[in-house]
Parts: sequence; structure tokens; C-alpha cells
Amino acid sequence: MVSQNIKYFFFCLLVYCLMACTENKPIIPCLSCEGTTTPINPEIVVKKVLMEEFTGVRCVNCPQAKLEIDNLQSEALFGDDFIAVSYHAGFFSRPYNDSKNDYRTDDGNAILEFLDQPIGFPSGVVNRKQFSGEDDLQIEAFATWGGFVGQELEAEAIIALDLETTYNAANRILNVSVGITPTQNISDALNLSLLITENDIVDVQLTPDGKVADYAQSHVFRTMITNTFGNPINEALIANQSISNIFSFTLPDEWVAENCNVVAFVHHTEQSKEVLQAEEVDLIK
Repeated sequence: MVSQNIKYFFFCLLVYCLMACTENKPIIPCLSCEGTTTPINPEIVVKKVLMEEFTGVRCVNCPQAKLEIDNLQSEALFGDDFIAVSYHAGFFSRPYNDSKNDYRTDDGNAILEFLDQPIGFPSGVVNRKQFSGEDDLQIEAFATWGGFVGQELEAEAIIALDLETTYNAANRILNVSVGITPTQNISDALNLSLLITENDIVDVQLTPDGKVADYAQSHVFRTMITNTFGNPINEALIANQSISNIFSFTLPDEWVAENCNVVAFVHHTEQSKEVLQAEEVDLIK
């Protein structure tokens, strides 16, 4: 009997330790609960930051900017809390004669105009926000990107975003469910933007060491799923009340679905263009 009591004691101790060591995950609304009210603690909703980079295959300094983005996305720095989208737009994005593809898009060109033409490339826009000391949204000094990202990560997250994807490899149809849950009442006019990026695209790129034929591009903007500047969120944004939308898109044959990501962000649409929250998931889980 004593032996059994000892075993029971140690079993209870083990269960307690496991419960005590369990990580507190951010509360994310379930998409099936649309219209319900689920209390969300704003302090544990993870704030994520979007950076939109403007790059091109003829941009000699862009590979260095890519290394900076890789560094910022490392676990040692911001990890998954930092989301990057690279638009091939502007003068330096013109493909070479031996380029496999033209990565310019009408959406990318329109977004570049919307977010102001930079003085030089590469350039990045962090959360579509103009920071103190900057003349406009575009930040050409990529060595300073991390400081601005860090500033934004310190801000309170007032929206929780949830992305769920299903992909049918047979017909290449992607379905994306986007759940939006504000942690407070929001009366501002906001839009939801949804897009696709692709990693590990090997093609020609100009580098400081010359033109390289097998350069691997990352987080390359492929297309908007919503309208170019997002779709209006017409539902009332009430604290702790979830709303959801479902989108469908057919992937072109030349895109590698396993290398694609889906990015969503909620942003202002009027005088301010600021992004309030962003999220990114693999296209294929």
C-alpha cells in the first residue's frame, strides 16, 4: 500500500510540473465561432509587424537587404513576429534577357505608387507608417529597418488575426479563411488585404559580385487575393466579437505551392495607411 501511495504522489507531482511548465499561447478566435463573444486578453494577443520591401533583379544592393530581412526573421531577433513581402517593382525590377520570369505585377506597381516612390532601392515600408525623422513611408537605409520593426512590436495589438488554409493539389484551388477579432471597439474604416508570396525562386539577380544565375529569391509577392488595396471590412468591429471571411484562388501551374505563404493584414484606408495587425501562414500546412 505504501508503494502505491508513493507512486501516486510522484504521478501527481509530474502532472503538476507539466501543467506549470505549459507555455501560455496567445488566444486566437476560432472561425467557427463567428458572431460569438469570446473574451480576449489584449496582453497575450501577439503583435506582428509587416514590412513591404521594394526590390528588383537589377538592384545590386538588394541581396544585402535580403540578408538583413533574413537576420530580422531569425529566432534570435523577431522570428515569426516579423512578416516580409518583397515586391519586384520600379526601375530595377526589369528582367534580364536571360531571366526565367518577370516578377513585376500590376498590383505591385500600384502598391509602390500608393506607398510613395523611394529615392533609391532597396527600400522598405514598415506597417505603412511614417516614423519620426523620416520624410515619408519609404525607408531606404535597410540597416535601420530593425529599429522601426522593434518600435512597432512594442505597440499594443488591438486585433487578433487567424488564418486557415486548405489546398487541393489536384485542381490547385486554395481556400483561405480569415478570422478577425478586435480586442476593443473600433470605429475607424479598415480594410483587409490578403496576398500570396513565394520563397526559393531561383533566377538571375545582380549582386555586388556581379550577375548571378542561380540566386534564390525569398518572400516574392505573387498576387493579391483581395483587391489591390484590400477589401473594406463592412462588419462592425466590436470587442471580442469574431468575424470571418473565406476567399478562393487558383494557383498558376508555375508556382510551387509548397514554397508559398499566405499573408493577411488589417489596415487604415483614409489619411493614415497604417497596418494594425498582420499574420502569415504556409499555404500548405
